[in-house]
Amino acid sequence: MRAALILGTQLLERHPAFDDGDIDELLMVESAALFDRLPYHQHKIVLVLSAMRHFAERQREQGRTVRYLRHTDGRGFAAGVAHLIERHDIDGLAWMRAADRGVDRRIDRIAAAADIRSKRYADRAFLTPEPELDAWFRDHPRARMEDFYRWQRQRTGILMEGAHPAGGRWNYDADNREPLPKAGIPIPPLPRSEPDAITLEVIDEVRERFPDHPGDARDFWLPVTRDDALAWLDAFVEERLGDFGRYEDAMAADEPFLFHSVLTPALNTGLLAPHDVVDAVLGASGDVPLPSLEGFLRQVIGWREYMRGMYRAHPELEGANALGLTRELEPWWYTGEGVPAELPVPVRTVLERVLRHGYAHHIERLMVLGNWFLLEGYAPASVNRWFLSLFVDAYEWVMVPNVFGMSQFADGGMVGTKPYVSGGAYLQRMGRWWPSQQAGKESAFTEGYWDFLQRHEAVLAGNPRLARPLAQMRSRRAVEP
Repeated sequence: MRAALILGTQLLERHPAFDDGDIDELLMVESAALFDRLPYHQHKIVLVLSAMRHFAERQREQGRTVRYLRHTDGRGFAAGVAHLIERHDIDGLAWMRAADRGVDRRIDRIAAAADIRSKRYADRAFLTPEPELDAWFRDHPRARMEDFYRWQRQRTGILMEGAHPAGGRWNYDADNREPLPKAGIPIPPLPRSEPDAITLEVIDEVRERFPDHPGDARDFWLPVTRDDALAWLDAFVEERLGDFGRYEDAMAADEPFLFHSVLTPALNTGLLAPHDVVDAVLGASGDVPLPSLEGFLRQVIGWREYMRGMYRAHPELEGANALGLTRELEPWWYTGEGVPAELPVPVRTVLERVLRHGYAHHIERLMVLGNWFLLEGYAPASVNRWFLSLFVDAYEWVMVPNVFGMSQFADGGMVGTKPYVSGGAYLQRMGRWWPSQQAGKESAFTEGYWDFLQRHEAVLAGNPRLARPLAQMRSRRAVEP
């Protein structure tokens, strides 16, 4: 009997096991021990478990045999897979390559211990075949996102007119940096569906098994089936994509989602594949401004794939700490209890929505949370642990390069060419967090910004993108009494 092991982050409609005529059964294992490794947000646990159970039900409806082990069985992942292999006389095991490092080796060891044959399928959760991706990064040791993105456009033909980019420009960043209008603008709500019996059962289990983890499972809000994920995708394309580009860097204290797609939880569990998203977005291109179209597709075909490539090419990113930061995140970052009264309004607001939803959009992650973590001197490993724990779409392959690279500058400039720090003026311009622009300029962000540049002047002095702010910092220092 030959079986394919389906991981909880690989719930693909076109999983390669379905094309393998040698596969007789599917194996799926829930592991409470995996969710005990970090204090994962309850919504993240509900998402993975409910999506897995819905996926298994869908495969059974399509006539496939699924051998499923729930976390309530008490076995860990390795013991659970070994149990299914022995119980069902499995003599061959296949699986799709995992994005996170170490998973494939772990499954190899399980198969070897059971003395059965094994094989790996190529990863279909991304657009770029692994050999092509790895080759590009080998050829570009100082790989920049913009270079990778242009290669992706040329390789795929997406938004290309022959050899030239559609509209004559590779990106429209300059057009996509507007704050929300002062007069306000209607924000379409996210789709909402009531939890079914499967999800309600998972919610009860999570509340009982992981009561001390952040969040409240009863507030769960995400799609857990492919059909629901496709409905979210359709709603984004029809209702929010047109304004996405213009306002993709905007923030609002009372609007957690704005025009963002919130599709990464579905993409990173396999409920959606990248080609699903690309096809849907391109299908609407005639009705969507090119800056919005390009700005969103850059996240899917550029940034997401680039993160995967950086993770594969540079394992040394994990643990990097170019600025030598050592402060550990306090427990209140996980619980919301005892939050200091002096915590700036943007940080407090975004933290509250992360604790509630397990989510914040990309500019809040980078320029509110990541910015504050840098200014306060938190250790990048501690920051990475927090993001992995609290965000419903966070997995090692995407968070390591995002946190150690882009967000926390721990790699010294490999992923991002400068630290993404700012004072309060930028935050006020993009989000109107304080009563006035002057209040933003006088906020703790601004004080922290200048202190950061002064503390790390020796490391940052050779960075051409920081020449002007460093000169301003020195001028300020020279006139201080």
